[in-house]
Amino acid sequence: MRMSEIDAELTSANPWWREREGWGWEATDVQLRAARQSALGYEPRPLRDCTPGGLYILRGPRRVGKSTAMKQLIAERLRAGAEARTILHVSVEGRSDQDLVEIVRRGSEEWLVGEPGTRLWIIDEITGVAGAWPEQIKRLRDEHASFSADTVVLTGSSSSRFEEARKLLAGRRNAERSDRTLFQMGFAEVTRALGGEIPEPPAMRVADFADGAALEVVLSRYRPWIAEVVVAWDRYLTVGGYPQAVAAEMRSPGDPVGNRTLSDALLDVIQGDAFEGSGLTHTQTQAILRCIASSVSSLFSVQGAATDSGLHHSTLESRLDSLRRAFIAFPVHREQGLAPKERAQSKWYFTDPRLARLASDFGAGPAPDVTALSEQQLAVALLRSLEDEWPGAAMRHDRLLYYRSSTGAEIDFVSALFPATCVESKFVDRGWGRAFQTIVGSGRSAGVVATRSGLNRHAGGWALPAGLVAFLLSRP
Repeated sequence: MRMSEIDAELTSANPWWREREGWGWEATDVQLRAARQSALGYEPRPLRDCTPGGLYILRGPRRVGKSTAMKQLIAERLRAGAEARTILHVSVEGRSDQDLVEIVRRGSEEWLVGEPGTRLWIIDEITGVAGAWPEQIKRLRDEHASFSADTVVLTGSSSSRFEEARKLLAGRRNAERSDRTLFQMGFAEVTRALGGEIPEPPAMRVADFADGAALEVVLSRYRPWIAEVVVAWDRYLTVGGYPQAVAAEMRSPGDPVGNRTLSDALLDVIQGDAFEGSGLTHTQTQAILRCIASSVSSLFSVQGAATDSGLHHSTLESRLDSLRRAFIAFPVHREQGLAPKERAQSKWYFTDPRLARLASDFGAGPAPDVTALSEQQLAVALLRSLEDEWPGAAMRHDRLLYYRSSTGAEIDFVSALFPATCVESKFVDRGWGRAFQTIVGSGRSAGVVATRSGLNRHAGGWALPAGLVAFLLSRP
């Protein structure tokens, strides 16, 4: 890039540098204006506790509000008194790794003011950079005096190369919990946005469910809201957690026009982002989505899906990995010694109910039933909880696993992070006794069977409504 191009891009992307009395950049920023006008009241703060001088990676699916959250972070800092030109925001999607280097050098040497360590860099969509961007960030962090001391946030809508970046940048991040993930709105957030009067969740860990006495204390506190949580879970399985979907539901419940608009946008994300350059037709993309949707809550056959979509086995595996990296779908592998078992069949889930119904929205097959969707969203709730404890779990998919005994009995969700307990999805109101037999037979001290509405204590643990399990794991 020429210097004049970099200068033009930076001045355009950082309007607060031109702030003057009587003119406010926040008032004209499209994303911030949309957030203010929205009735959602949803303001995620994925970096609210960041450490000065830390290097953070913020990742997550598209259309969940990462860019808006970054603008809100900038506005918050400026209102707290930060000098305007100590903050630099730039999107580098579609640039080369050398462009990235030139942007950082130009920004540091010609535009940013203040002492090293006092500035904030927000570099958006870095996974869209062509070339060896992890190596370039490492080099800049090692050799560039100001960039190495400043707070740096790298965002991306794909996990592509983030694992490599994590390894290369080890020891250079200067912060705890330097990996962050912004998901779709969680169950408790969606419920509150849609008018549910529920209290703040207790932010439990799954391991806490193994302590029956402690769990009983928590349940006694939240018992008055259980009936509302059960109803809200059913609604959540329809609406999902994309802010656009929740806002549409608030304006006009069940609005087919708003739903179709989001479906078109999500299909564009998959076709034009996750599958970019793959050469897949829309029909093939929909066939892949249909195959995953039809297998939610059961083992996924890669060979069967390849045949159904008319793709080679290796091509289908590559496309599945693209969906995983784009946070569209994710695998839950079979465990062996609480580690993923090689070459065993996995289960696949979408990250949101709207994604699970995407193929059916375009007439490419039936939607998963509510039982499968409940299991899927439990998986998402567990994955989010594990991500809080073990940053990167939502990218590596080696912590949330399923158990299968020698006799073929299964438990849906186990993990090395909660080895004494487990979660089994049985979205029914009665008849879950055999699930507890499997839990006891697996050697675990206690487990949770996630029901539709039933709540009972058993010798092998607790039967709890699925919505209550997700609520208890939610973060305030």
